[in-house]
Amino acid sequence: MKKTNKKYRIKSKFRFIAFVVIVLGIAVGAFGYITGMDVSTALEQPGDQITVEVSAGDTVWDIAEHVASKDTDIRKAVYEICQANDLQDAEIQSGMVLTIPENL
Repeated sequence: MKKTNKKYRIKSKFRFIAFVVIVLGIAVGAFGYITGMDVSTALEQPGDQITVEVSAGDTVWDIAEHVASKDTDIRKAVYEICQANDLQDAEIQSGMVLTIPENL
């Protein structure tokens, strides 16, 4: 048997790199599809929140006392409501719609 040492040369670096990138993209996409990694899930389910419209004279403390369970610290409930609504402090205005986490 005659053994030949054939050498290959890349004629166009751009075409070679484009080919490698496309093949790797297809391989990663196929792997993600096969293993189920292409499915995203939310951390919170859509039904995990309640919305409350603020009336005149309402405070976050009053709303927290109303919606929080008996064993929940009111300060923690106020903090959670402020975090859910991106409030810097506990001041709210009439007509605002607050999102209340249901797990209070």
